[in-house]
Amino acid sequence: MDANNRRYCIKPDYQPNLAAGAGRGGAPYWTPERIRLATRFQYDVYRIAAGLLSEPGVSSVLDVGSGPPAKLASLLPAKPLAIHLVDQAEAAPFAAQMLPAASFTAADLETIDADLGRRFDLVIFADVVEHLRNPDPCLEFIRRHLSPQGRLLISTPERDILRGRDCRACPHPEHVREWNSDEFGRFLESRGWRIVERGKVPARRTLAPLRLLGATLDGAGLAPAWYSCQFALCRPS
Repeated sequence: MDANNRRYCIKPDYQPNLAAGAGRGGAPYWTPERIRLATRFQYDVYRIAAGLLSEPGVSSVLDVGSGPPAKLASLLPAKPLAIHLVDQAEAAPFAAQMLPAASFTAADLETIDADLGRRFDLVIFADVVEHLRNPDPCLEFIRRHLSPQGRLLISTPERDILRGRDCRACPHPEHVREWNSDEFGRFLESRGWRIVERGKVPARRTLAPLRLLGATLDGAGLAPAWYSCQFALCRPS
C-alpha cells in the first residue's frame, strides 16, 4: 500500500479501506436514520459556507456530494443564489423536496466528467473525499466549475484527533482513507490547490459553548475527538 499512500500523501503503513468505495449493493442508502444524522454532521462546515455565500458578489454555489441538502437549505442567506447539487441519483428526490429551486445532477463521484454549463463562486465538498477510492476526477470536476475568483470549501475527518496518532487503518466501514492535518494539506497542494484558510470545527452540530470549548482546546493542541472535522478553503494554484 506504500505507493498508493504516497499518491494520497498518507503515511506508508496506513491501510486504506478500499472495499468502502466498491458500491453499496441494492439497499437504499438514504434511510430515515441517515437523513436524520445528515442534518447534524458537518453542520459547522455549512455555517462557514453560509457566511461565504453572504459576501457581496457571491451569487452561486455548487454542492458536490450534497446528499439530502437539509443543512444548506436551512442556512442559506436571504439573497438570490444559483444553487446546483451533485450526487448519486438516489439523493434527487430529497433535493427536490428540500431545495426545490436548486438544479440537481446525478453522477458517480468516482468517475464524474459532467459539464454543468456554468461556473460557481463557491463549491462545497463536505466530508465526501474520504468516501472516494480515487478523488481526483471529482477534484478536477470541481476545478473546471469554479469561477475565476471562486473558492472550494472542503472538509474531512482529522484522523489523529478522531482516531489517535497511532491509527494505522481506517475503521469506518464507509471511509476509504482518512488524513491528518499535515497529510491533507500536502494532498491538496499536490493536486494544485492553494489553501487560503484552514481550521477545525465540531464533527456534528453542537451548542455555541461547546464550539468555543472545542476551539480553545484545539488551540492548546488538545482537541477532543468530537472536534475533529478539518476544513480548508482553497483556490486553484
